[in-house]
Amino acid sequence: MKKICPRCGKEFECMHSIDCWCVKIHLSDRAKAHLKENYTDCLCEQCLQELQ
Repeated sequence: MKKICPRCGKEFECMHSIDCWCVKIHLSDRAKAHLKENYTDCLCEQCLQELQ
């Protein structure tokens, strides 16, 4: 599914599966709390890596 990152505006492919890159990025509890407070949808890989 094509999505637009709410953080940077970049278009990306959301796979909604266990093989998706977002499952493999490990975020701290603080980063997870920030995401939950500020976004309601998936972020692109680059943005998640920056928050890592």
